[in-house]
Amino acid sequence: MFGKKIFKFIFVTFILLTLVFVTYSTAEEKVTMHGTVVTTKYNQLEVDDEDGHVIAVTESKQVHFNKATGEKFPQVSKVILDFNYKTGHGTLKSYAVMTSPSGDKIFTEGKGSPVEKGHWKGTYVYTKGTGKYEGIKGKGTWETQSLAPQISYMESEGVMELPSR
Repeated sequence: MFGKKIFKFIFVTFILLTLVFVTYSTAEEKVTMHGTVVTTKYNQLEVDDEDGHVIAVTESKQVHFNKATGEKFPQVSKVILDFNYKTGHGTLKSYAVMTSPSGDKIFTEGKGSPVEKGHWKGTYVYTKGTGKYEGIKGKGTWETQSLAPQISYMESEGVMELPSR
């Protein structure tokens, strides 16, 4: 009798611990997106230390499409540029808020540099999320190609981890 009670106790404890572990584990997902970027604000100052060196702050509005699900994610990005348009060298730092179709938000930080005129590459990390994306972690790479003044095409690929609920 005593052995059956201990067995039941151990079995129930094991099941409960398994459920707790599964609840707090993460689900990793590969995310590949593409979309359009339109720069809506651009403020630039010349640095005057060398010909063509500028610093700028921009705002852009984007629409990303998840290649796997087809979902549309509008995004607003704020970018700080330190760039020399004569030499093509420079860096950028970005902060973005992406909104899911359900209204949940994903926040990212990115950095990048030019590859050639009108072509930039960089990396991003997820910094936080709301709703379904609360507790988000992950990172990835991005690439943009200028299509026309203030309009670019963007592709990104990365890994997103969400806590299981």
